[in-house]
Amino acid sequence: MLSIPNEIKPLLLENSIHREIIIRFPNAVEGEISEIGSSNIIAESFELKHSICDEKEFVLGGCIAGQLTIQVVGIEQALNNKRINVFIRQTYSTGELFPSDTLYPSDDLFPGPQKATIETQIFSGTIDSSLRQKNRSVKEIIAYDEMYLMSQTKCATWFLGYVQYTVTKKDATLRNLAFTTLSHFESLTNSDISYDEIPLGFNDLKILKMDYDTVKSVVKDNMVVTDLLKAYCELNACFAIMSPTGKLKLTTLYKQANTASSTEKKPVDEEIIAYADLSFEEYTTRPINRIRFKYNKDQNYDYGFSTDRQSWYVSDNIITSCCSDVSEFVSAFFQNNSGTIKNYIFYDLYSYRPFSADVFARWWLEPGDKVKIKTGYDDTETVESFVFERTIKGINGMRVTLKAQGTEFIGKDEIESDTV
Repeated sequence: MLSIPNEIKPLLLENSIHREIIIRFPNAVEGEISEIGSSNIIAESFELKHSICDEKEFVLGGCIAGQLTIQVVGIEQALNNKRINVFIRQTYSTGELFPSDTLYPSDDLFPGPQKATIETQIFSGTIDSSLRQKNRSVKEIIAYDEMYLMSQTKCATWFLGYVQYTVTKKDATLRNLAFTTLSHFESLTNSDISYDEIPLGFNDLKILKMDYDTVKSVVKDNMVVTDLLKAYCELNACFAIMSPTGKLKLTTLYKQANTASSTEKKPVDEEIIAYADLSFEEYTTRPINRIRFKYNKDQNYDYGFSTDRQSWYVSDNIITSCCSDVSEFVSAFFQNNSGTIKNYIFYDLYSYRPFSADVFARWWLEPGDKVKIKTGYDDTETVESFVFERTIKGINGMRVTLKAQGTEFIGKDEIESDTV
């Protein structure tokens, strides 16, 4: 969730005076456009979409590019490949308007309601296209964040070299692989995603056990940077997404408890009582009681419990597929150290109700947040779920669509065949 003080949020929703989008060009030189403001923006064309999971079944990892679409008018300068930072600026009233500052009429002049303005960055990326529309003065800008560039950057040859000259020569950790991959990406694309700020994951310091021939048989020529990054995040039970300021951010759907380093279910970030539209499933997703990761190209390593029919998390992780032994990686998803429970996937840690909601102007919500929505129905009074996908549409009449797809059981085919 964007860092907005809780006491301001009701004012932004109920006392809004004016809202606008500002596009800034951080690399503009003299003579180039440095900013596009509301006078050159078609307000209701604005759309900003971010997601950490857009598949029907729940899957860890993320690595989905954020996309901005907006139409501008009267901008003749070429815009393709320009770096942009996008801000939302909202003016709101901080008080109510009364005819007097007392209970009685007065000759004193009343200054009127007090106003305040907040400005927050909501996107950083590069313009991919800026096509003119039927009205030739209008251009439609489509821009993506750095995750899109990572998804277009091939790395198969580089990865084979890394395995041959690093993994097989010395002990290389999962974190070393991730950081070296991102460093390679930055050097190729002249990007700065601040990956060095990534916190230590629970599998980060484990040693990769790979041999070159196995890796060569697994890796395809079209492997890209996001394939490795998503696999890394999956092994640390998190999701990669680009922050509004253009830095790589890892988000989790659990929280660290106060006692020692145990984990617990994520609390609700925001309660919502008003919406334009809401639909939801009759079920919540079943707890996960078994996980399966591929290793040694096409072998399966299972870990967990099979006492009853719940969900199986089945992964085709590219990193573990290249490993000859993944027992330490997979067993780390649940640890019990003298009563300190570190659970990163099992039981109902990720149970949620699939839903879609169209809410009013809550632009500070982000993928990975947990929301609680009052439905108005007696049989299901509230919907409590994660936000997997968030789309902001419009400026003046802004709506925010929140979604979480899902099936009651994941790994259903594996459960029914029970091949283990």
